[in-house]
Amino acid sequence: MAIASSGKLMHDENVLYGDGLTLNRLIATSSRDSVSRTLGKQCLFKVIKPGIFDHGLTTAHMIRYRYASGDMILARRHTEEWVRWISDSEMLMLDLPDAALQDIADATDTDDVEIEGTPYLHDRRIASLIQAVEAEQASGFPSGRIFLDSVGRALAAAVMQARGTLRKPLRQCSAHLSPVQLRRVTEWIHAHLDDNLSVTELAGTAGLSAAYFSDAFRKSTGCPPHQFVLRARLERAKGLLRSTDMTVTEVAMACGFQSSQQLAKVFQRLMKITPTGYRREFAS
Repeated sequence: MAIASSGKLMHDENVLYGDGLTLNRLIATSSRDSVSRTLGKQCLFKVIKPGIFDHGLTTAHMIRYRYASGDMILARRHTEEWVRWISDSEMLMLDLPDAALQDIADATDTDDVEIEGTPYLHDRRIASLIQAVEAEQASGFPSGRIFLDSVGRALAAAVMQARGTLRKPLRQCSAHLSPVQLRRVTEWIHAHLDDNLSVTELAGTAGLSAAYFSDAFRKSTGCPPHQFVLRARLERAKGLLRSTDMTVTEVAMACGFQSSQQLAKVFQRLMKITPTGYRREFAS
């Protein structure tokens, strides 16, 4: 099902990229016209505003679908399909990273990435991952690209397991990072906190594939890479606020946050205080 285009479909300006993961907020308005679309990426949709549309492989054979808020759709790619919007609607669209899908195929000795689309996707794991993306987006993506990398790979694995054609089950990583690997990764993180870190970059530091790194890191530290990075950035920000006269904006930039507003959101959420309030409280 390729629903990402219609005569009245509009893309939100808030488009974010991870290692191949793309988010769009799609707003559709009703139209009498049917429009064709062929998706080149594997797309997931979550309905934000309830809507109705007709869909089919041809305009002569279309089926009407009705969606409530929270419903999910798994589209088909490389297939020409037609859509006609009967009512206004709004959806969150996630383009899954090709590299992550191929990694899952390789790990299961599957030659090609083959996924069966469905107009109604029911999967608690996928729903939870999308909710995590929405929560991170509401906070302004304070963890940066590394969060999108991690969740993009998790979504790819969940979709392949739920709707993919795999030659053998996907093996879960049971290994921990060795002390040497863990030291290399954590030292790299602390040395590059002001960079837009990625899972692929950290996995390379440990000498592991990106497909297994996140699980191994979580088993070794008790938290996923993006949470570790966020906490490290917060600790550095606290130290700079205590020991320097840098502005809040300068502190934010030095710690890898995109803005002082993003740093403030993290402080409010995790410390229950603003950066300025924290500095004032420490000084007193």
